[in-house]
Amino acid sequence: MQTGPSNFALAARAAVLFTLIVQGAWVYLLHRGVRRGWLDRDAAWLDLRAERFARRFVDIASRYRGGLIKLGQVASLRIDVVPESMTRELVRLQDRVPPHPFEEIEAQLQAELGAASDSLFASVAREPVASASLGQVHRGRDHEGRDIAIKVLYPGVERSVAVDLRMARFALWLFNPLVPPDLLSVHDQLARSIRGEMDYTAEGKAAERVRENLSKDPELAAKLRIPEIHWETTARRVLTMEFIEGDKINDAAALAARGIDVQEVVETATRAFLHQMFRDYFFHCDPHPGNLLVDREGRVAIIDFGMNESIEPRVMDGVRQNVLAAVTRNEALWVESMIQIGILREEDREAARDLAKISFDPAYFNLTPSELMEIDFQDYFAKMREHMWVLRSFRLPDGLVAWGRAFSLLYGLAAELAPGIRPLDVVGPYVLGFLQGPKPPPARTEA
Repeated sequence: MQTGPSNFALAARAAVLFTLIVQGAWVYLLHRGVRRGWLDRDAAWLDLRAERFARRFVDIASRYRGGLIKLGQVASLRIDVVPESMTRELVRLQDRVPPHPFEEIEAQLQAELGAASDSLFASVAREPVASASLGQVHRGRDHEGRDIAIKVLYPGVERSVAVDLRMARFALWLFNPLVPPDLLSVHDQLARSIRGEMDYTAEGKAAERVRENLSKDPELAAKLRIPEIHWETTARRVLTMEFIEGDKINDAAALAARGIDVQEVVETATRAFLHQMFRDYFFHCDPHPGNLLVDREGRVAIIDFGMNESIEPRVMDGVRQNVLAAVTRNEALWVESMIQIGILREEDREAARDLAKISFDPAYFNLTPSELMEIDFQDYFAKMREHMWVLRSFRLPDGLVAWGRAFSLLYGLAAELAPGIRPLDVVGPYVLGFLQGPKPPPARTEA
């Protein structure tokens, strides 16, 4: 089905994005001018210009929607590339937008599933229960009487996303020779993330993979709920799953009225994400309250698996060695782990070792086991960036920034909703187990 924005609308979109690129180039030139001593301005002056640029991006993305919102959201994760003054603005981007007409949604359903909605489902509500930048969700019922949620990608949204990604690639190509990180690899992550969110078959498989991984902890899994996928009415642009009735985990009044212990459900949600991140290395990237419900049985339901990441065990082993090297001030191990992770290339080995002598943060030296369990990994990566920008090959591998950010979001979730939680009790066993390394296989017994 080839509906969606016209060629004229797409050209206008590209023109607006070009003006953003020009403004971004100007902000960068100002930054270089101050750093080189050509302009007599301080860091606060630079941060203000970067913040204004990010604010304009947010305004334009909110108006044009589609891939622009997603670009801003994913860019806000890249603390290795985007200054903090900009990420503070980018995180304001909201994914809630006015819904598309039901006639468009119904036509998309028929195009994807090959039949009219009234033959596929017993009923489909015309008003969506949620609408976002790429698609919207309608409640319905299947022919077996089960309540379902039907997520439908907007018709033609791929065309506007394609324009957004092309313009983003142009901008990153323009700046790539001028900054240490490999910006084209950043574009690859942006494109992969956004295209992944438009592939509802992949999202369904991600939900099932997380459920299977969490089932390895039966006690935890019994307190969780992940929607079942209805594959017979799922395709690339349509995702059908069970509808979960519940209240958002941050709806304190609703949960209190039901007698739900907020601290207990927040602890359960935190454990679920820590399990994914520290044991499975495949995780839901966005543990914010909008993606967490408490169902009618008091279980924590995790929804919306469009943003997910998988990190190679080799990379995670390098992270483990890197943290331990920082704690013990082992320069050789620290540099070796950076190369193993993929943050540096071999050509920077000697320069990195010299840098390690001055860049070890005293906050990470000679920590006790209890202190180890309190490490904030997003803060750790951010401090690493401050020192590593001088090395040409520096880059954080895909997924690692999202991993650190998700860890910090969990801390924020607990601090906001359940300040009585003792972080060491919840986070500690996962972090300490991770730093101790994978458990060895059980010893074989002779018959």
